[in-house]
Amino acid sequence: MFSKKLISEPYDSLKEISTKDEDWKYTNISESINNFKVEEENNDLVENTDFDIVFNSNEFICKDNETFSVTYLNDVSEPLITDYALRPVDRFLAQQYQKCNGGIIIDFKENNQEFVALNLQNTGLSTPYIGINVEKNVTAKLSIKFGDSLNADIYSIIEVLTNSNSNLELIIDADTPKEIDIINSIFARVEKDGFFNIHTVSTGGSFSRNRIDVDLIGDGAGFNIDGVYFGEKAQVHDNRVFVNHIAKRTTSNMLTKGVLGDESRSVFTGTIHIAEGAEKTESHQENRNILLSETASAQSVPNLEILCDDVICGHGSSVGPIEENLYHYVMSRGIDKTSAEKLLIKGFFNEVISEDGWETISDKVSEEIMQKYLNVLERSK
Repeated sequence: MFSKKLISEPYDSLKEISTKDEDWKYTNISESINNFKVEEENNDLVENTDFDIVFNSNEFICKDNETFSVTYLNDVSEPLITDYALRPVDRFLAQQYQKCNGGIIIDFKENNQEFVALNLQNTGLSTPYIGINVEKNVTAKLSIKFGDSLNADIYSIIEVLTNSNSNLELIIDADTPKEIDIINSIFARVEKDGFFNIHTVSTGGSFSRNRIDVDLIGDGAGFNIDGVYFGEKAQVHDNRVFVNHIAKRTTSNMLTKGVLGDESRSVFTGTIHIAEGAEKTESHQENRNILLSETASAQSVPNLEILCDDVICGHGSSVGPIEENLYHYVMSRGIDKTSAEKLLIKGFFNEVISEDGWETISDKVSEEIMQKYLNVLERSK
């Protein structure tokens, strides 16, 4: 069911992970992550009519829909993806695949105009697999909710295959109010003229991490990620995105924005790799952070690895408090400083959540962010 590259070497033969490793720097992982124990059985699913698919590793419930089908992992005979260009396998990723306690593959066969909504549930630590296959010439939309139906840490595997001339728009919404760890290992393979578009929201959990590896293997393939995060208390929001431009005329764009208050932290590592022969590639990445307290912090590490000519690339990052001249501009309109800060934060995030694809969740995300800001403000007093 999985590529032999990921399961051939036992996880306990691999080096133990620590915060000294580049891929885990600035996080708050514990020693247990090197040998975590998965809960083999979950309680029965709780039906929720707000979602098209409800899933808890052991079973799933799916509404009837002509545009897609869902298959339980035990009924699949071949891996969805067998080749990975530069995907590194560490002890944690190997454990996820080798300890996977159930999963599904969603096969999009026809275009769907509305987002298919998937709700994840668990009662103990779980490592669910979600495979997403978008067939040729199909446009699909999927939203995955990491919300209050989770009762324990979740280390999910998400694999995406966008076939020739297909398009997937994916929302990863991690907003659970519970103090749990949400660690997603996401891999996407994008074929000729295909496109993968991912929107990420990280406002919940104690440690929320998206590790995203994308292989653009077909000429004209494209990838976009835009995301928002808001940290309060001692939350850690961690986004690491690695895009491998392998074919010609490929494109990628990254735009992530976060606000950190209290003692919260964020990490962004974006790497653009352009292989030999990948001419006419265009790629950009940008990460912006606002710090609301002296005890909050953000690490922003953009990287470029360019092995050919005739490409267009750019990157940028910023970390710091709101600039005083912006306060003065807004307050000159007769607005007090707290209201001005609130308006500036809302405008800061609007560049992302006002974009296409955010319509279904933008109001909810805006409300969550404002509530978290008010929480930080109250504690600062």
